[in-house]
Amino acid sequence: MASIATNLNTILKDFYAGPVRDQLNNEMLALQLFKKRKLTWVGRQAIMPVRLSRNSSEAFLDESEAFAAITPADSIGYGTLTISARYLYGQMSITGPAIAQAKASVGAFVNGLQSELDGAIETVKNAADEALFIGGGTVGFLNERKVGGGGGVNWEFSGNANRIPTVGGGITAVNARIVRCDTFVDMGYASTVEFVSPGVIQLNAALNTAGLPAGVPCAVVVEKWNDGAAGPFTSKQPMGICGSVGAGTYNAAGNPLYHAVDRGVAANAPLRGTVMAQNTTGTSARADLTVKRLQAVIDEISTQSGSMPDCLIAHYILRQEYAALLAQNLQVDVKTAAGKGDAGFNMGMLSFNGIPLKTSRHCGKGLLLFIKTDSWVMAEVTPPGLADLDGNVLSRTGTSDAYSAFVRYYYNTVCEHPNKNGILVGLNFSGA
Repeated sequence: MASIATNLNTILKDFYAGPVRDQLNNEMLALQLFKKRKLTWVGRQAIMPVRLSRNSSEAFLDESEAFAAITPADSIGYGTLTISARYLYGQMSITGPAIAQAKASVGAFVNGLQSELDGAIETVKNAADEALFIGGGTVGFLNERKVGGGGGVNWEFSGNANRIPTVGGGITAVNARIVRCDTFVDMGYASTVEFVSPGVIQLNAALNTAGLPAGVPCAVVVEKWNDGAAGPFTSKQPMGICGSVGAGTYNAAGNPLYHAVDRGVAANAPLRGTVMAQNTTGTSARADLTVKRLQAVIDEISTQSGSMPDCLIAHYILRQEYAALLAQNLQVDVKTAAGKGDAGFNMGMLSFNGIPLKTSRHCGKGLLLFIKTDSWVMAEVTPPGLADLDGNVLSRTGTSDAYSAFVRYYYNTVCEHPNKNGILVGLNFSGA
């Protein structure tokens, strides 16, 4: 007779193997937007060629030059993205007594198993969704123009400040690099950052951004997230949107790397995204969102790539600022009779220039993402599912009276054309 553990393996495979993928795909914003691609992986890495320059042999000639030598064709320039797989796990546990109850009622056991599995899926989903925005270490941006001499200087910040340890909070400050978002070159800052408030962080070494061009912010790239004193290294995470568009993976030696490519090198400039600050005057303090600056980001993306974004993504809190912007520019059809009193907007139908605005709680505060969805790839080694490489879903947990099952996802996030995407930072938001 088959053991109860074998029967439970069958239940898990038959009933839950599909829903693991479905719940992740259906409930994660970016996973719904980005296309999936099965790359050819060699070991832990895959190679993706990207075009960096065009053939420049064109020539206009008049009739007298018809026999002249046409400029020889030069080669189209290519670069190589080296994509490393990243591994995400979640765990569920089933006790011996719960397993024993399955002998009496498999149906009752399945209900309890569903609760445990939902918890594991929620853990993986939450981590994957957050990493889609700030994975790799680029947690946000600085917009101010000033000379911050010495340690303990506050700077305005747009992004996921919750991933930076609080000043005096008992958790060691995290190492960080500051990277300018026009040349993607490190600013020479090599110390730590700490959280002050949702819109302010503290740098613990001198930084001078006074000489940067108007409207150019700097990316904050951290070595670890604030998950305890040790914290996980951000290099173990898949590349996020902010890192793909605005910086790269933390690099203690200098410029951050984008899938092993240094975008601080001029020849790799086509792999840079557009990152702009809202305020372009004075000290470039945080400012209210404006239609003109929204259009400026789209126009710059179009200039650099010949393409336009097809999706805007922001934190829920930015809808307050966008609703206020709409109120200033609201067009009313006076021929339409009012059917009911409603002072708000349909928040599910917000857009700019026909580009829909979507929201996520994991998107940083004080910024707005401009996304060209078909330029993104979820490069999967193994789709999200229950780990069963040995044929078994359940494994005994050491010497404990329990069995464990793992949800795992092997993948990375790749943007083939970062210059088709952009980020607007330094926006006012409630609580900043």
